Formats: sequence, C-alpha cells, structure tokens
Amino acid sequence: MAPGAFVFEPTGKAGPASFVKTMALREVISPRLAPPPATVDLNSSAGKSNDGSGTGTRGGGGGGSDDINDAAGKRRVFWSIGPIFVPIDGIYGGHLLGQAVYAAYQTVEAKFYCHSVSSNFLIQGRPKLPLCYTVETLREGKSYCTRHVQIRQPAASQQHRPLDAAVIFVATVSFKTAEARGLESQVPPPRELRSWVASPRRHEVAPAVDIPCWMEFIRKKRIPSLYNGVEIRKVDMEAANRSRPLHEHRKIQIYRPVGQLPPDQQSILSLCAHIYASDRNGMFAITDPHNVGNDIIHTGSLSHTLIFHANPTKLLFRPSDSSSSSDSDNDGSSPDWAVLEQFGDGASEGRGVVRGRLWNVDGTLLATTVQDAVVRVRVDEGGSGQGGKKMRTFSELLKSML
Repeated sequence: MAPGAFVFEPTGKAGPASFVKTMALREVISPRLAPPPATVDLNSSAGKSNDGSGTGTRGGGGGGSDDINDAAGKRRVFWSIGPIFVPIDGIYGGHLLGQAVYAAYQTVEAKFYCHSVSSNFLIQGRPKLPLCYTVETLREGKSYCTRHVQIRQPAASQQHRPLDAAVIFVATVSFKTAEARGLESQVPPPRELRSWVASPRRHEVAPAVDIPCWMEFIRKKRIPSLYNGVEIRKVDMEAANRSRPLHEHRKIQIYRPVGQLPPDQQSILSLCAHIYASDRNGMFAITDPHNVGNDIIHTGSLSHTLIFHANPTKLLFRPSDSSSSSDSDNDGSSPDWAVLEQFGDGASEGRGVVRGRLWNVDGTLLATTVQDAVVRVRVDEGGSGQGGKKMRTFSELLKSML
C-alpha cells in the first residue's frame, strides 16, 4: 500500500460477493487463448468454467497441444472471472494467494489436499486488468505432488498472448494425501478464543487499512468498510495489549466465507477461504505496538507462507443450519467462524515479519503463517524515506484529500 491514487471498488447493491463467485475461474481450452469474458455469467455452460459448482476440471487433461496448454498436460491456464477485492489502490494479496491455490487444486487428483503454500508478490496487482493463472506440474508422486503457479495481468494488446505479460505473483503449492493418525501435538489455543467468536456481530468489519488515519478518513468521507468473498471482523485488542510487553501484542480477526459452499467443493473452498483471510491487515501487527501507523510511508507484502497442520475435516466451514449455527444472524452464510491471531516478530531495514496462527472454534491449530512485508515509516521530522527522498506519510496524504 503506497500513497497514491486510490481505487474504491464497490461490492454492489446486493452486498459482498459470495466466496464461490470470488474464486471463480475459467480454463483455457481452445488452441489459441481467448481474452477473459467482458461479462461473466456463472450459470452459463459456455466455455469451461470452474465456479465452485462442481463443473471444474480437477484432475483432468491439460487441453490442446499448443503453447498455452502443453501437450503433456503439465501446464494449464485459467482466467479469473470472479470479483476482485481492492482495499485501496491494488488487488488484495489474499485474493491472489487464495485463487492461486484454487487454480492449483484443479490440476490434482481428488485424493490430494494442500498442506503448504509459499508465495512471492513481485508487482502490485492492477484492479482494471484481468488475472491470468498458469499452473505447472513440478512433481507428481503417490503421496505428495507439487504445483508452480504464476499470475500475469496482460494488457489489452497481450490478452491473446498472456504469457508475454510480466509475472506479478508466484506460488509453490504442495499437496499430500491423508494419512492414518500419528503423532498429534500443538500449542495451546488462546484462552479467550471462544469469547472472540461467541457474538461475532459485536466486532466491527475489518477496515481496508487498519490504521487510525484511515479510520478517521472513511468516517469523515462516509465510506463503508467493504469486503468480498470472506467476512472478516476485527476484535478490539487495545485494552488487552496495553498490559502486555510490546513483543506480546496480538492482532485478532475472525472470519468466515460469504455464502454457502457447494458440498462437492466444500473442502477445497474452505481451505482457500482460510488462505484468503490470512493476508488481511497483518503487516499492521508490526506497526501497531509502536503507534506508528500514521507515520507509514509505504507498506506491502513481499512473501507469504502458510503451513496447514490439521486434517482437512478440521478446516471445514459447515453449511448453515439451526443446530450448528454459532451466530444469531442466520443470513445464509457459513455459521462457523475461524480466528486469525497475528504477531509482529520484528522490523529492520524497511521490512517486517508477521507470524500468524489460524484456529477453528474448537481450539484446533489449523495453520501457521509467516509474512515478510515492506514497512517504511517516517524516522525523522523531515519526512525522509528511502534514499533520503522527501515523502509524505499515508496520514498526510489522507488529510490532503479531506
């Protein structure tokens, strides 16, 4: 997130898009790559669409014998056709990471599930350009398999040859098969975990940028807190953190996918929803303990890794019904919430490291995350940034827009 021109993408009058629509992909089948559809009808059978409704091509062949989908089926290409969440001026990193894993899932047998993903953000995503996902097979084993995913954003002149466009994001996704029960061990869950999810609606929707100057800006401009795909709410930790040493400050958010998850895609989409949520506002776990959020000059993800510990059944967001609902607002969304706990482990040289843990409501540790981020803040009254260049803070930029 760098100070600059802002792009506010409304979620529409009908509210936020469902997670199924957010993850929607369309695979390239024709010998020559067609550009992404200008309008997307997720109920249409035209083309090969994977919209979470069970019409995808998971484990299928690789398409035509051309330079897009190779004859051996080791490379497959998808267009993103779902709505993209744009917090400020770039595509939300969790969307890129979650959909990259979803694309990789379409190329593996049903017996495999994702146990880890490591990614690098190379170029900031541009909201007005389409997303093209290339999935390549690195290894195909009996118990483990590995996929390499690249994302490109071809301009209009490149959309028939998208592989000519620059790569903006890369990920290595590893899958494994389930195993018989073995050693079971985890750190204890937070004591407050159940209280955080007991009445979810009392927590405010997580802001696009979780720093004081942004909260003041959207209040004065009457800009609603928006989200797509996954509903994320912020737990107020100010009082709890006040009594802790700085290195023990925590950032807590709870989340759930929007809308029902189709039974035949429930396991895949649940895991991708955890990935999608894991990138939300994590870098501010670095700046919050030091009260320098308003002094930020530039921040953004460099890399993001998730390692899943739990059996896939523990990751599920179950369908809504009266017996399992943990939320008094039975609005058709998943009633189960998960918890994202984040810590700022350190900052130096214009970067910071965020460590996270994902929990289900039963206290099972679902995943561990590590995020490397650019974190540049004003270090003197002159406003010096990288290389001594005078740069405005995010707070100063917002004040100029009021």
